[in-house]
Amino acid sequence: MKQILRNLLILTAGFFIFLFGQTVGEHIAIRREIRQFVQRGVLDEINSTDTIKYYKVSRETYYPNELIRDPFYNNNYLKPGAAGDIFVTQQSPLVGYPGIHEFVTFFFGGHAALVDENNKIYETIGIPNDDETLLDVIINGGEDTHVIGGVSNYWLNPSFRMEDETDPSYRKFGTYYRNEWVGLRIKGATQLDINNALAYVEDKAERESQYNFLFVLFTKNKYYCTDIVSRAYESIRNESGKQKFVLNRDLIAVTVNDLILSKSTYISYYVTTENNVKHVYYIG
Repeated sequence: MKQILRNLLILTAGFFIFLFGQTVGEHIAIRREIRQFVQRGVLDEINSTDTIKYYKVSRETYYPNELIRDPFYNNNYLKPGAAGDIFVTQQSPLVGYPGIHEFVTFFFGGHAALVDENNKIYETIGIPNDDETLLDVIINGGEDTHVIGGVSNYWLNPSFRMEDETDPSYRKFGTYYRNEWVGLRIKGATQLDINNALAYVEDKAERESQYNFLFVLFTKNKYYCTDIVSRAYESIRNESGKQKFVLNRDLIAVTVNDLILSKSTYISYYVTTENNVKHVYYIG
């Protein structure tokens, strides 16, 4: 028995060492892709201010053959994104839980959402209401823990969060949603592909498909944030009936890193914060 336990401990330790090493490699690869994108950015002096700087990445120098889309909705520079764009952040929302926040940020990422044709957001969030328990929501579903659409685009909203020094999220991220996030587009996607992906998510929103807290188990009609985005595009088939896009690289749980590093995606936005100044890089 002792030998069995020892072997199990060795296998478990080996798995986590492998997972840690793999994730470190993913972060390095993501930083490299972001750096290559940012290096192409040219300051947009007309639209930049003291608190937010915009940098245009010319489409002629970065994926020039992809579907042309406006980078901002109705030329509103606080509303980034076109239909079908995927927004992701590695930063966990659990800033009030030291250790857990860093763990989730490193291994899984914070959130993912899909932009519709009206610059609204499709997403799913597994946060129970105050009168709900997590266990009950996991078993029976929650009132708001399901796929939703029509959410106002908050990703570059300077008033997303109120100033409140008692709020850990405000102390970490300020009044914006996050300090750093990435926008993604699908390589080779046609307008029809985008329409089909949005139709897929709209159907799940109408069904109020619940959040999947178990991630890789009981996946029928249940989704988590990165999962709903990946499955929307992976539902699309080519003329031969084969899956056209692959966003879940390891076919297990879909992480934010998976979406960024997928061979089916490319970076279309990068937003970061330095000295309380937002820096927004976009394809234009």
